[in-house]
Amino acid sequence: MKFAKFICAAVLTFSSTAAFAADAPVRVLVPAYTQAAVTTLKPMIESKTGLTLALEAATTDVILERLAKGDAGDLVVTSKSSLAPAEVQARVQAPRDVAVSTVGIGVADGVPAPKLATPQDVAEFLKATPSFAYSTAQSGRHMASVIEKLGLTEVMKPKTQTGAGLMGARIVKGEVAAVGQQISELRLAGVKNIVPLPDALQLQIVVAAAAVKGSNRAGDVEKIVAILASPEAAKAYTEAGLRPLTK
Repeated sequence: MKFAKFICAAVLTFSSTAAFAADAPVRVLVPAYTQAAVTTLKPMIESKTGLTLALEAATTDVILERLAKGDAGDLVVTSKSSLAPAEVQARVQAPRDVAVSTVGIGVADGVPAPKLATPQDVAEFLKATPSFAYSTAQSGRHMASVIEKLGLTEVMKPKTQTGAGLMGARIVKGEVAAVGQQISELRLAGVKNIVPLPDALQLQIVVAAAAVKGSNRAGDVEKIVAILASPEAAKAYTEAGLRPLTK
């Protein structure tokens, strides 16, 4: 009799734990450049799947650190290139391309939008701008290479600021005249007057959604990724400053 009660209690405990796990939010890690798009898509995903999403914003470097520690939640939506190293691939599975992020230059509202149709246009703008900023992350490293390619390293050095995070905030605060960063990050910072770099100087960052290995929500993550990669998500990507891969 006691053994039967023990088995019954164990079954009830297991059932309660499983039910709690199923009701718990699906944890999604996003860097700044995908944050706005995924946040916009969150209500639609929750409505279509019946799931609850818990979004956690972090830099790409922090996401990689958390993957290494086994604390990256259930799903990451980040750059495909950051998931390429073998040690990172061992922590994720089934990455699926969902959008493309590009780099642009933002200026304050009310200022004429710069003409950036050619590399020469970019060079002329950079020489004329009184102050400039870019991040220390991937887009910033790209901007530094663009400046070097245009032969403007010494010209730009005294009037350029660098730092981490949403550099567009420095435009909003009036701290700099222009910022070069991923367009989605500039928009997230509140910058509206943005022009993309010309194709000859552009950086194409493919955004991928990948399930985290070891998560017990694999089936739920698969449903979420299917929506992130669907034509239904295209509008949210476009509004966030990303280019959708499906329309």
